[in-house]
Amino acid sequence: MDQVMRDNVTEYPSTINVLKRFNLFPEVVVGAFFRAFTAVSDQLKIRTKECWTVNRGNGLPPVLSCEGIGDPMYFYVHSVFFLHGILMALVFLLGSFISQSVWGGLLSVLCFFYNHGEATRVQWTPPLRESFSFPLHTLQMLVVTLALSVSRPGRSFVCWIALTTIMFMLPWQFAQFSLATQTLSLIACYMLKAIDSTKFKAILYGQVIGLAVSFVLLFGNLMLLTSLFSCVLVGAFVIVFAEPVLNKLNQIVQWIVQGILLVLSIVGVKKLVGLVLGVADDAHIFDILRSKFGDYRNFHTMLYTCAKEFDFLELETYGKLSKSLLLPLVALVVLVISAEIMRSLVARLRGQSTTKKEDEQAETSELTEQAPVIYHLFQLAAYTVMAVAIMRLKLFWTPQLCVMASLICSKKYFGWLHARCFSKAVLVLVIAAAMSIGGWQNLKEQFAIFGEYSNVPLEQLVEWVNTNTPREAVFAGSMPTMANLKLSTERAIVNHPHYEDEGLRARTMEVYSVFSRKPVSEVHAKLKAMGVQFVIIEDNWCRSRPSPGCGMADIWDVEDPANRHRKTSACVEMAEKPEPYFRRVFKNQAYDVFAIVVDPMAPPPQQAPPQQKQETPPPPPQQKQETVLPQQKQETPPPQQKQETPPPQQKQETPQQTVPPQQKQQATPPQQTVPPQQKQETPPPQQKQQPPPPPQTPPPQQKQETPPPQQKQQPPPPQQKQETPPPQPKQQTPPPQQKQETLPPQQKQQTPPLQQKQVTPPPQQNQQTPPPPQQKQPPPA
Repeated sequence: MDQVMRDNVTEYPSTINVLKRFNLFPEVVVGAFFRAFTAVSDQLKIRTKECWTVNRGNGLPPVLSCEGIGDPMYFYVHSVFFLHGILMALVFLLGSFISQSVWGGLLSVLCFFYNHGEATRVQWTPPLRESFSFPLHTLQMLVVTLALSVSRPGRSFVCWIALTTIMFMLPWQFAQFSLATQTLSLIACYMLKAIDSTKFKAILYGQVIGLAVSFVLLFGNLMLLTSLFSCVLVGAFVIVFAEPVLNKLNQIVQWIVQGILLVLSIVGVKKLVGLVLGVADDAHIFDILRSKFGDYRNFHTMLYTCAKEFDFLELETYGKLSKSLLLPLVALVVLVISAEIMRSLVARLRGQSTTKKEDEQAETSELTEQAPVIYHLFQLAAYTVMAVAIMRLKLFWTPQLCVMASLICSKKYFGWLHARCFSKAVLVLVIAAAMSIGGWQNLKEQFAIFGEYSNVPLEQLVEWVNTNTPREAVFAGSMPTMANLKLSTERAIVNHPHYEDEGLRARTMEVYSVFSRKPVSEVHAKLKAMGVQFVIIEDNWCRSRPSPGCGMADIWDVEDPANRHRKTSACVEMAEKPEPYFRRVFKNQAYDVFAIVVDPMAPPPQQAPPQQKQETPPPPPQQKQETVLPQQKQETPPPQQKQETPPPQQKQETPQQTVPPQQKQQATPPQQTVPPQQKQETPPPQQKQQPPPPPQTPPPQQKQETPPPQQKQQPPPPQQKQETPPPQPKQQTPPPQQKQETLPPQQKQQTPPLQQKQVTPPPQQNQQTPPPPQQKQPPPA
């Protein structure tokens, strides 16, 4: 929980509260249930999952695949599907209640199944916030519907409305907009006098309590205070408390005044609270609406409007809903109910104008009885406008159509039709049979979809990041890729898809400058200022154009007309020539990864070590036979050789060989002579084995010229080496004995002291210093 509430990886370098920003309460609850489930199943030794290793072929590494509710992913998905099973029960209850018939509830569920592809996206993307929130939204609507059917809802209804509102708001930041439409629908019912002020206040109190508790549980998320929902609540209270004054006016004038008060309250509160708190997180929503119905455009609105999900509702949706007869059936229901409501309103207005109080009260009571239906009618109108404007919001519209379809079973509105069809059951069966023609076709299309997720380029990218970058690396790129990278590698990112935050929108705009026509140097400066170390560019984002004017460079032209004259975008220039501002470190068929060069003007570093290795051309063929490990072993046992010779100091010198490269050179200056010796007499390879580490190249030269590197062995090593032959006896041994470079060859080193005198040639030691492979040189015969 501490990592969740103090996360400095998701929006590097900022530290954010993930619960506050991303509405992750569902994951917290599911995670707690999973821990409890695994603890109980482990205690009872119940097997909850099975795993297999899947060999994928095509050069891809095998993967571990697990199935069963004991797997975290399966447990998570099953939790979401369980909620949507509850959703079906709620749709049945809601349809049964407003139609006052069980047949109406069954018809609603049937309509939902026949139009499942248009009613939800849970089958494709279970982790969506709406997947958790929409079933709770239906529950909240059911509670409000029950409150509307009661003459005087008490505190229990207030508490239930508050609780369900909290449950609806915590998982989803967009819940505020749906609740705003709900409050507007209730205001319309109040203005028509379908509900009185007492009932209206009870529902409003429940909504206010839910909003306040959600604000606290979301750690003071200021977006809730400036939301459209909170502003509409203020406008509703203004209208209710102004009732004593407004009731003195004519009904038509009263409606006009109420409308003006509502609009002024919403706009005024929105502007005032936004200025006081300095919050504009949901400003892009209103900008999207302006761009939908006007010519307003900016970078953020074009990112939305160029996406298919935020386009107007496509004609294909109307066709599918019509084939299943859902749309025609609901159109009939709406016409009949609207006619009945209009008749009651006209009768009431006539009674008011003729001062017939009894008729007016009778018509008012009739509207009150229809309050639940009137509320759902207005709610359907609101969801229709939302779905037509933004196709993604049809997830509200289609389920509401299914609920409204249940009213075909209402005796109040369609009793005359029931009589002609002999019974309500016969009518439902006839409608279900007609719906099955197109509805079953929709279901077959859903059932025919099979597949598995495979994204090899993304998998290669994730594997490269995990193995070639430090855990502290910071990445930037497109929002979907950053979300996958954060999940799979736990590397820090600077932007992600949660576009509702104003600060994040600004960050994403800076990162997306790589797709603009700006100079590469300017893009480099922006990314460097954000602390980015690696930027990931996808070719389809850089070069593709889904529709005219919707390429990333086209979107940037709206915001950056100064660079519109440039022919190529920055990402194309980077792909062709990343230097000197960037350095390509990874590339596959879909992704390019560029490292940010901190100082583009600095000269590239020169590699000195490889040049030193090239300086030793003569001994390399002989060095191929040498190995480093045995030499080190030979250095450790030289005390045996020292036993042969009087100077015990060599044993002291050999323990100094803890730093293998230097000691070997210091303690065995004959190693320096070994190359000459090899050329002259004996197998110095063993001595060469002593100086295996390449970095010791300079120290051996010092040993040859002067004894300072041998200072640890300074007084004894040169003399003893001349006096005693411990290292050289190995040289006396023939080259096959070099294979005995282990401890035994050291014993052989006892014989040739004279060769130690030949320890003069320092240049060969420089040759001996290269990497261990060069150290094995066969002794010259």
